[in-house]
Amino acid sequence: MAELEMTHDEVILQHYREVAEKYGDSSRSSMEDDFVRGKEIEWIENTLRVLQESHPASLNVLDLGCGNGFVLQLLAKTHPSCHFWGVDFSEDLLSIARDRNLPDVNFSRGDARRLSFVDEQFDLVYTERCLINILDPTEQIAGLREIARVLKPGGYYLMIECFTDGLQNNNKARADCGLPLIKEAYHNKYFEKAAFLNVIKDLFTAAELSDSAAPPFPFHNNFLSSYYFVSRVLYPSITKGEVARNSEVAKFFSFLPPVGNYSPIQALLWKRV
Repeated sequence: MAELEMTHDEVILQHYREVAEKYGDSSRSSMEDDFVRGKEIEWIENTLRVLQESHPASLNVLDLGCGNGFVLQLLAKTHPSCHFWGVDFSEDLLSIARDRNLPDVNFSRGDARRLSFVDEQFDLVYTERCLINILDPTEQIAGLREIARVLKPGGYYLMIECFTDGLQNNNKARADCGLPLIKEAYHNKYFEKAAFLNVIKDLFTAAELSDSAAPPFPFHNNFLSSYYFVSRVLYPSITKGEVARNSEVAKFFSFLPPVGNYSPIQALLWKRV
Protein backbone atom coordinates (compact mmCIF):
# COMPACT_ATOMS: atom_id res chain seq x y z
CA MET A 1 0.00 0.00 0.00
CA ALA A 2 2.88 2.36 0.72
CA GLU A 3 3.90 2.27 -2.93
CA LEU A 4 0.41 3.37 -3.99
CA GLU A 5 0.71 6.46 -1.80
CA MET A 6 4.00 7.52 -3.40
CA THR A 7 4.33 9.56 -6.57
CA HIS A 8 5.69 7.81 -9.63
CA ASP A 9 9.05 9.53 -9.23
CA GLU A 10 9.25 8.55 -5.57
CA VAL A 11 8.56 4.91 -6.47
CA ILE A 12 11.46 4.94 -8.94
CA LEU A 13 13.88 6.70 -6.61
CA GLN A 14 13.09 4.34 -3.75
CA HIS A 15 13.48 1.29 -5.99
CA TYR A 16 16.91 2.35 -7.24
CA ARG A 17 18.03 3.37 -3.77
CA GLU A 18 17.47 -0.25 -2.78
CA VAL A 19 19.20 -1.45 -5.96
CA ALA A 20 22.24 0.71 -5.22
CA GLU A 21 22.46 -0.68 -1.69
CA LYS A 22 22.08 -4.29 -2.86
CA TYR A 23 24.28 -4.39 -5.95
CA GLY A 24 26.73 -1.50 -5.69
CA ASP A 25 28.88 -1.32 -8.82
CA SER A 26 27.82 -4.78 -10.08
CA SER A 27 26.51 -5.40 -13.59
CA ARG A 28 23.36 -6.79 -11.93
CA SER A 29 22.31 -3.36 -10.71
CA SER A 30 19.70 -3.11 -13.45
CA MET A 31 19.28 -6.75 -14.49
CA GLU A 32 19.77 -9.90 -12.42
CA ASP A 33 19.92 -12.12 -15.50
CA ASP A 34 23.58 -12.08 -16.54
CA PHE A 35 22.89 -13.37 -20.06
CA VAL A 36 20.29 -10.70 -20.76
CA ARG A 37 22.54 -7.93 -19.49
CA GLY A 38 25.46 -9.27 -21.47
CA LYS A 39 23.46 -9.35 -24.69
CA GLU A 40 22.19 -5.82 -24.11
CA ILE A 41 25.75 -4.57 -23.63
CA GLU A 42 26.84 -6.47 -26.74
CA TRP A 43 24.15 -4.65 -28.75
CA ILE A 44 25.33 -1.27 -27.44
CA GLU A 45 29.00 -1.99 -28.01
CA ASN A 46 28.50 -3.32 -31.53
CA THR A 47 26.24 -0.42 -32.49
CA LEU A 48 28.93 2.05 -31.42
CA ARG A 49 31.65 0.04 -33.15
CA VAL A 50 29.80 -0.06 -36.46
CA LEU A 51 28.96 3.64 -36.26
CA GLN A 52 32.61 4.44 -35.72
CA GLU A 53 33.51 2.50 -38.86
CA SER A 54 31.46 4.94 -40.92
CA HIS A 55 32.10 8.01 -38.74
CA PRO A 56 35.87 8.23 -38.18
CA ALA A 57 35.53 11.49 -36.26
CA SER A 58 35.03 11.34 -32.51
CA LEU A 59 31.43 10.67 -31.52
CA ASN A 60 29.45 12.27 -28.71
CA VAL A 61 27.58 9.48 -26.90
CA LEU A 62 24.88 9.78 -24.24
CA ASP A 63 23.97 6.91 -21.92
CA LEU A 64 20.53 8.02 -20.76
CA GLY A 65 19.75 6.13 -17.58
CA CYS A 66 23.39 5.21 -17.01
CA GLY A 67 22.77 3.77 -13.54
CA ASN A 68 25.98 2.87 -11.73
CA GLY A 69 28.13 3.51 -14.82
CA PHE A 70 28.97 -0.13 -15.51
CA VAL A 71 28.43 0.09 -19.28
CA LEU A 72 30.18 3.43 -19.65
CA GLN A 73 33.27 2.05 -17.95
CA LEU A 74 33.44 -0.67 -20.61
CA LEU A 75 32.78 1.68 -23.53
CA ALA A 76 35.24 4.33 -22.38
CA LYS A 77 37.95 1.66 -22.41
CA THR A 78 37.10 0.12 -25.79
CA HIS A 79 36.26 3.41 -27.57
CA PRO A 80 38.79 5.94 -26.26
CA SER A 81 38.23 8.38 -29.14
CA CYS A 82 34.57 8.95 -28.19
CA HIS A 83 33.22 11.48 -25.71
CA PHE A 84 30.75 10.04 -23.20
CA TRP A 85 28.03 11.48 -21.01
CA GLY A 86 26.03 9.57 -18.43
CA VAL A 87 22.72 10.83 -17.02
CA ASP A 88 20.58 9.21 -14.37
CA PHE A 89 17.60 10.16 -12.20
CA SER A 90 19.00 8.38 -9.13
CA GLU A 91 21.69 10.16 -7.17
CA ASP A 92 22.33 6.91 -5.29
CA LEU A 93 23.39 5.18 -8.51
CA LEU A 94 25.27 8.21 -9.79
CA SER A 95 27.37 8.29 -6.64
CA ILE A 96 28.59 4.79 -7.47
CA ALA A 97 29.18 5.78 -11.11
CA ARG A 98 31.30 8.78 -10.10
CA ASP A 99 33.39 6.60 -7.80
CA ARG A 100 34.62 4.77 -10.91
CA ASN A 101 36.71 7.89 -11.62
CA LEU A 102 36.36 7.66 -15.38
CA PRO A 103 38.34 10.62 -16.77
CA ASP A 104 36.57 10.84 -20.13
CA VAL A 105 32.97 10.44 -18.89
CA ASN A 106 30.75 13.26 -17.69
CA PHE A 107 28.16 12.10 -15.14
CA SER A 108 25.21 14.26 -14.11
CA ARG A 109 21.81 13.89 -12.52
CA GLY A 110 19.02 14.51 -14.97
CA ASP A 111 15.49 13.74 -16.04
CA ALA A 112 14.85 12.09 -19.42
CA ARG A 113 11.69 14.19 -19.74
CA ARG A 114 13.64 17.46 -19.41
CA LEU A 115 17.25 17.07 -20.49
CA SER A 116 19.66 19.93 -19.78
CA PHE A 117 21.68 19.50 -22.98
CA VAL A 118 21.61 21.89 -25.92
CA ASP A 119 19.94 20.91 -29.18
CA GLU A 120 21.77 18.59 -31.57
CA GLN A 121 24.62 17.68 -29.21
CA PHE A 122 24.94 13.91 -29.63
CA ASP A 123 25.73 11.45 -32.40
CA LEU A 124 24.34 8.49 -30.45
CA VAL A 125 21.92 8.20 -27.54
CA TYR A 126 21.07 4.84 -26.04
CA THR A 127 18.68 3.75 -23.32
CA GLU A 128 18.82 0.39 -21.60
CA ARG A 129 15.44 -0.14 -19.95
CA CYS A 130 15.36 3.50 -18.90
CA LEU A 131 12.16 4.93 -20.37
CA ILE A 132 10.05 2.12 -18.94
CA ASN A 133 10.83 3.61 -15.53
CA ILE A 134 8.71 6.61 -16.53
CA LEU A 135 5.34 5.32 -15.39
CA ASP A 136 3.16 7.77 -17.33
CA PRO A 137 2.92 7.02 -21.10
CA THR A 138 2.55 10.72 -21.91
CA GLU A 139 5.77 11.47 -20.08
CA GLN A 140 7.49 8.61 -21.88
CA ILE A 141 6.68 10.42 -25.12
CA ALA A 142 8.24 13.57 -23.66
CA GLY A 143 11.40 11.52 -23.10
CA LEU A 144 11.41 10.37 -26.72
CA ARG A 145 11.01 13.95 -27.91
CA GLU A 146 13.92 15.05 -25.72
CA ILE A 147 16.13 12.34 -27.18
CA ALA A 148 15.27 13.53 -30.68
CA ARG A 149 16.01 17.13 -29.66
CA VAL A 150 19.52 16.46 -28.35
CA LEU A 151 20.50 14.25 -31.30
CA LYS A 152 22.27 15.74 -34.27
CA PRO A 153 20.46 15.49 -37.61
CA GLY A 154 21.14 11.96 -38.79
CA GLY A 155 22.11 10.91 -35.27
CA TYR A 156 21.13 7.51 -33.91
CA TYR A 157 18.98 6.40 -31.00
CA LEU A 158 19.45 2.81 -29.80
CA MET A 159 16.35 1.94 -27.83
CA ILE A 160 16.64 -1.14 -25.62
CA GLU A 161 13.28 -1.03 -23.88
CA CYS A 162 10.37 -3.33 -23.04
CA PHE A 163 7.23 -3.82 -25.16
CA THR A 164 3.94 -5.46 -24.31
CA ASP A 165 3.76 -7.57 -27.48
CA GLY A 166 6.77 -9.69 -26.55
CA LEU A 167 5.46 -10.12 -23.01
CA GLN A 168 2.01 -11.10 -24.27
CA ASN A 169 3.44 -13.73 -26.62
CA ASN A 170 5.62 -15.13 -23.87
CA ASN A 171 2.63 -15.34 -21.56
CA LYS A 172 0.57 -17.12 -24.23
CA ALA A 173 3.28 -19.77 -24.45
CA ARG A 174 3.43 -20.00 -20.66
CA ALA A 175 -0.35 -20.44 -20.52
CA ASP A 176 -0.09 -23.28 -23.05
CA CYS A 177 2.26 -24.99 -20.58
CA GLY A 178 0.03 -24.32 -17.56
CA LEU A 179 2.33 -21.63 -16.18
CA PRO A 180 1.12 -18.41 -14.51
CA LEU A 181 1.42 -15.08 -16.29
CA ILE A 182 4.48 -12.90 -15.85
CA LYS A 183 3.50 -9.33 -14.99
CA GLU A 184 5.35 -6.08 -15.49
CA ALA A 185 7.40 -5.05 -12.46
CA TYR A 186 5.72 -2.45 -10.28
CA HIS A 187 8.34 0.14 -11.28
CA ASN A 188 7.96 -0.44 -15.05
CA LYS A 189 5.54 0.70 -17.74
CA TYR A 190 6.07 -1.19 -21.01
CA PHE A 191 5.48 0.43 -24.40
CA GLU A 192 2.42 -0.53 -26.43
CA LYS A 193 3.91 -1.19 -29.88
CA ALA A 194 1.14 0.31 -32.05
CA ALA A 195 0.86 3.51 -30.01
CA PHE A 196 4.63 3.79 -29.83
CA LEU A 197 5.11 3.46 -33.59
CA ASN A 198 2.48 6.11 -34.17
CA VAL A 199 4.49 8.57 -32.08
CA ILE A 200 7.99 7.63 -33.18
CA LYS A 201 7.31 8.18 -36.89
CA ASP A 202 7.32 11.94 -36.37
CA LEU A 203 10.71 11.87 -34.64
CA PHE A 204 12.79 9.09 -36.19
CA THR A 205 13.08 6.71 -39.08
CA ALA A 206 13.99 3.06 -38.64
CA ALA A 207 17.70 2.49 -39.15
CA GLU A 208 19.80 -0.52 -40.04
CA LEU A 209 23.50 -1.12 -39.61
CA SER A 210 25.73 -3.13 -41.92
CA ASP A 211 28.51 -4.86 -40.06
CA SER A 212 31.78 -5.34 -41.92
CA ALA A 213 33.28 -7.41 -39.12
CA ALA A 214 33.49 -11.18 -39.31
CA PRO A 215 31.41 -12.87 -38.11
CA PRO A 216 28.66 -10.26 -38.43
CA PHE A 217 26.75 -9.25 -35.35
CA PRO A 218 23.06 -10.22 -35.66
CA PHE A 219 21.22 -6.92 -35.35
CA HIS A 220 17.87 -8.57 -34.64
CA ASN A 221 15.20 -6.43 -32.94
CA ASN A 222 13.94 -9.20 -30.66
CA PHE A 223 17.47 -10.39 -29.95
CA LEU A 224 16.47 -12.17 -26.73
CA SER A 225 13.39 -13.99 -28.08
CA SER A 226 14.81 -17.52 -28.12
CA TYR A 227 16.51 -17.11 -24.77
CA TYR A 228 13.31 -15.81 -23.18
CA PHE A 229 11.34 -18.71 -24.59
CA VAL A 230 13.79 -21.23 -23.15
CA SER A 231 14.35 -19.51 -19.80
CA ARG A 232 10.80 -18.25 -19.16
CA VAL A 233 8.71 -20.99 -20.84
CA LEU A 234 10.62 -24.21 -21.55
CA TYR A 235 12.74 -24.36 -18.39
CA PRO A 236 9.97 -23.70 -15.84
CA SER A 237 7.57 -26.02 -17.70
CA ILE A 238 10.11 -28.86 -17.39
CA THR A 239 11.09 -28.17 -13.77
CA LYS A 240 7.59 -27.11 -12.64
CA GLY A 241 9.30 -24.26 -10.84
CA GLU A 242 9.72 -20.52 -11.11
CA VAL A 243 11.81 -18.74 -13.73
CA ALA A 244 15.43 -19.37 -12.81
CA ARG A 245 17.69 -16.64 -14.12
CA ASN A 246 21.20 -17.74 -15.07
CA SER A 247 20.19 -21.43 -15.14
CA GLU A 248 22.61 -23.79 -16.83
CA VAL A 249 19.82 -25.13 -19.06
CA ALA A 250 19.00 -21.64 -20.37
CA LYS A 251 22.66 -20.84 -20.88
CA PHE A 252 23.14 -24.08 -22.83
CA PHE A 253 20.49 -22.98 -25.33
CA SER A 254 21.79 -19.40 -25.51
CA PHE A 255 23.54 -20.24 -28.79
CA LEU A 256 20.16 -20.32 -30.55
CA PRO A 257 19.58 -17.49 -33.04
CA PRO A 258 16.73 -15.16 -32.10
CA VAL A 259 13.46 -16.54 -33.44
CA GLY A 260 9.95 -15.18 -32.94
CA ASN A 261 8.76 -12.43 -30.63
CA TYR A 262 8.88 -13.83 -27.10
CA SER A 263 10.94 -11.26 -25.23
CA PRO A 264 9.59 -7.97 -23.88
CA ILE A 265 13.11 -6.51 -24.10
CA GLN A 266 13.70 -5.41 -27.67
CA ALA A 267 16.40 -3.38 -29.41
CA LEU A 268 15.20 -0.83 -31.95
CA LEU A 269 17.60 1.44 -33.78
CA TRP A 270 16.35 4.81 -34.97
CA LYS A 271 17.79 7.69 -36.96
CA ARG A 272 16.72 11.25 -36.30
CA VAL A 273 14.73 12.72 -39.18
